[in-house]
Amino acid sequence: MKRKIDLITITAGVMVVVMLMAAFIIVPDKNFSHKENRSLSTAPKFSVKGLFSGEYTSDLAEYISDQFVLRDEFVAVKAYCELIQGKCENNGVIYAENDTLIAKNVITENVMQQNLETVKQFEKQTGVSVFLGILPRSVDVFAERLPDTYPNQNNDILWQKLYASANTLKITAPNLYEPLCEGNNYYRTDHHYTSMGAYQTYRLLGDTIGYKAKSTDFFEQEIVSRDFCGTSMRTSGFYFAKKDKITLFRYDDDNTYKITADGKNINLYDMSSLKNTDQYAVFLGGNHARVDITRNDKNRQKLLVVRDSFADSLAPFLAIHYDLIMLDLRYYTESAAQLVKDEKIEKVLILESIDEFATSKNISYLRKGLQ
Repeated sequence: MKRKIDLITITAGVMVVVMLMAAFIIVPDKNFSHKENRSLSTAPKFSVKGLFSGEYTSDLAEYISDQFVLRDEFVAVKAYCELIQGKCENNGVIYAENDTLIAKNVITENVMQQNLETVKQFEKQTGVSVFLGILPRSVDVFAERLPDTYPNQNNDILWQKLYASANTLKITAPNLYEPLCEGNNYYRTDHHYTSMGAYQTYRLLGDTIGYKAKSTDFFEQEIVSRDFCGTSMRTSGFYFAKKDKITLFRYDDDNTYKITADGKNINLYDMSSLKNTDQYAVFLGGNHARVDITRNDKNRQKLLVVRDSFADSLAPFLAIHYDLIMLDLRYYTESAAQLVKDEKIEKVLILESIDEFATSKNISYLRKGLQ
């Protein structure tokens, strides 16, 4: 009897493995994960050199992990299992107090220094005023909520180096770190700041860039979602955590802007995105290489915003004072320096989270067109 049970167990296990392997081969690869809001790995090309260096096997493992059938379901099951075992982390996301999901970040500071030098070169050769707005991470903002197994490491040194280097290079970089780490300025389930966090950033940048920020009384706060599952929740599988709210700061005539994204007309708020997985795309409809926001008012100064996705929810505030040209260097392939010349830009705001600015070389594309 025991042999029969063992045989059935082994047969069932083999059948599951075979079916999963068959499904992996048959089901077409996905290029993008809407749950995790990122591009997925594609099948690596085989080479003998890559095999012996370990690069091929590493890329293959990443490809299999990204394209595994029922991956999202397995991630969720694994998240539950990790918590049952007393672990507070899954897929690079920490489960912290108050249902706060904090993505772990690794900062490569030499890239940050290179990016600062690129910003200075861009300012010097274009002759425009450049303002650098670097935003904190969730792990900075919610440091006190980390579990005891992940002690609160002092991140002040990283920020001190950022501001010291910017000061040495004479780059105008207002301190956004400390003010944004106070209060409820970030989503618990996502890496972005909330609309209140975007408003605080708008207020903090006002004196530096040269506009008088509107008070909160100028806006009407409208809750448009109470079930926002941010990227950290979708990546980790901690779906049992309390969901976030999305609030818009509306004001009179905020629907009168002419807005184009890569040549197509869009709205300041894409309400249809609230029905999709990535509800943060309610701001400008998600990622675009170039977004133009204009109004028919005369004598409106232009502001060029070199940005990541944090600027999507900041745009409604900045648009009160400027016509905006927003570039995402992850997708924009033309010369930003030439655009400054053609559009007669006088002010440039570079707005990115510190994990993007310190680990990505996208800022290096600002060198395109410079001598």
